[in-house]
Amino acid sequence: MRTNGGHIMASRVARKWDGGYIRTDSRGRDTYYILRRINGRLYEVSTRCHTSRAAHEQLRRFEADPSNYRPGGEASEDGVLSITAELAEAFLRWSRDEKKNTPKWVRDQQRSLAWWAAHLGSADLRKLKTARLVSELDKADAGRKQHIATLKAFCGWLIKVRHVLQKQEDPSSGLSVPQARPEQWTTPKAVTRERFLAVREHLTGLWRDALDVLAGTGWHFNELSRFAVSGAVERHPMTGGNVLACPQTKAGEPLRTEVSDVVADAARRILEQRELDYFAFHRSLEHASTAAGLSEPLRPGHMRHSVATWAINAGAHPAAVAAFLNHKSERTTKRFYATHAVPAKVPTLF
Repeated sequence: MRTNGGHIMASRVARKWDGGYIRTDSRGRDTYYILRRINGRLYEVSTRCHTSRAAHEQLRRFEADPSNYRPGGEASEDGVLSITAELAEAFLRWSRDEKKNTPKWVRDQQRSLAWWAAHLGSADLRKLKTARLVSELDKADAGRKQHIATLKAFCGWLIKVRHVLQKQEDPSSGLSVPQARPEQWTTPKAVTRERFLAVREHLTGLWRDALDVLAGTGWHFNELSRFAVSGAVERHPMTGGNVLACPQTKAGEPLRTEVSDVVADAARRILEQRELDYFAFHRSLEHASTAAGLSEPLRPGHMRHSVATWAINAGAHPAAVAAFLNHKSERTTKRFYATHAVPAKVPTLF
């Protein structure tokens, strides 16, 4: 970057753009240069970009911090596109502010992006093969599912939001997010009502309310977290019953769940707090589980499995349970959530 107190140091300007001027290089390509005076200081630097779109992205970076600006970070069309700290930060900001993902999920994405950056280094995402990604994943001690989900989300963002990666170049397209492991079908995640009540007895205030809402809705914790920030307690248009309105599910659509008066009251108190911390809730459940004498602590994720199992064991049709939990099919409920539920008995010969 060249600066000067008052004299423009550029040679003859070919033509102007929003950020400065454009020159044609020896290969006949337009190269965009930034030329700006800020607080009496003149900045002149090449963006190394050959398209208006890429140059405007570099201009945005420059305007955010002129003194420390360096071209790169986000690749030009013929440059290297790698997982840089700057791209990771922009993705996480989008995940939080635009996608409205929970703080916990964004932190998980942050850890996975850091893992990928450490393992892939400056490798060009446009040229990476799926086999290389699989090889790196094989080195992971844990978190394979999270690493794959995060990379697929990151590449999707580069394609649809940043427009710096073509769909056919996506290295993550050959990866699939692992489904439930076989042990999930043999190890119950649902807890008995007795265990639930024992833990609840040792919770107070916000954390008891959070547990009550999860038990009354079967929501994922991130749905409860979004509800706390911008949800509402409404009335059912036909019955007048209580309905909790969650602004966004894991899949991105709004969700409404009818609940009891007890759960609705707990939800209203949560709305007054406006925020739920996953890790604080997790710790509270661990302490309450220990106080209740449980050998294994109750987890927030156990409640969705428990609601599905309790409902089917009580005689509810699996299709009705699937609709209540906002599953797209009854098969999802049976396969992943009510794996140890007992369907209602039908007439038999004996």
